[in-house]
Amino acid sequence: MSFENLAKDLSFVSGLELLNNVDDKKFVRLVDRMIRDFEPNQLSSFSEPELASMEKALKLNSNECRCLLNCLSQLLKEVISDVTKPLILKNVLSKLFLLNEKKVELFCECWSTNAEQVVSRLQQNLTHSYRLKDVNWALNISSNVGLGIELSDPELRCLIELKVEDTHYHNEPKIKEINLDLDEKELKKLYDTLEKIQVKLDSLSN
Repeated sequence: MSFENLAKDLSFVSGLELLNNVDDKKFVRLVDRMIRDFEPNQLSSFSEPELASMEKALKLNSNECRCLLNCLSQLLKEVISDVTKPLILKNVLSKLFLLNEKKVELFCECWSTNAEQVVSRLQQNLTHSYRLKDVNWALNISSNVGLGIELSDPELRCLIELKVEDTHYHNEPKIKEINLDLDEKELKKLYDTLEKIQVKLDSLSN
């Protein structure tokens, strides 16, 4: 997804509006933490207690907090994948995404400070090889149900738990768990992608 497409995403725009209203000092701490710990394939680097604390500190409910974090995550994916230069980023944030001037300045400062280290770390991670060991999933998850993760919204969601083996651990395989919390739109996107892969596999085997 490009910056232009993000600007047309209503959920993303809602997240930007929430970001514009965050206190500047809290904004810096949040952005700095997300940039430093960012993982493209991980929904969130925040624990449940941290999320609860964040909701209280930012005076947001769980839906608003999720919307804000998803917005930042989507933005960072684009920024990091293109290794966007600060000058271009400033133009995108202020003119395309309409973040206020102070937020634009703070975001660009955080990105400039952490960019080299983050990109280097992600490039190193790309050399890792993982093998899928197991998959668990659940639909219509409600609060306090399913794989130890609490979801308060009654909306239709799918939780997919992937257990993967890090092949860098030669002597003793290390198993990692990756949890995907998908809404109906995200699940359909995943399904469509897997279906395309299956079609390609079928064509190669014929």
